[in-house]
Amino acid sequence: MSMTVESITVERRVQSDRGTVWRTMSDLDRWAELVPTVTEISRIDGTGPITVGSRFRVRQPGLMAATYEITDWRPEEGFTWVARSAGVRTRADHWLRSDGAAVRLRLGIEWTGAGSRLVRLLYGRRTRRYLEQEAAAFARLAERPDGER
Repeated sequence: MSMTVESITVERRVQSDRGTVWRTMSDLDRWAELVPTVTEISRIDGTGPITVGSRFRVRQPGLMAATYEITDWRPEEGFTWVARSAGVRTRADHWLRSDGAAVRLRLGIEWTGAGSRLVRLLYGRRTRRYLEQEAAAFARLAERPDGER
């Protein structure tokens, strides 16, 4: 039996350096302030540097709250976090790569499991819109001339 995989990816070229984009994208504790797609985020496992294994509770408009665990964390490169619910595993990727004098930001969602097709059907359009809004917010913040977030 093959595993069902559904995914959505968006990319955006950001006119900034990788460090600046990373500082915004990796400031998970402030995502509710920084991106329009997150209404609440809280660290479950305390404070300190974010590392593989760090866990966050995330609330987004129109979606059920989810607990995400960092499974890959590479400063100034990107990170992946994973949430699990009945019948579906959600993997969210946030990666950067050099693109000339700019940075290419790649955001993606991958659903696997028995319920992944249904999740894609129910939430696919919203998810794509959210990824596009997040990419735009990270770009806007990184491209600000004052460097303020």
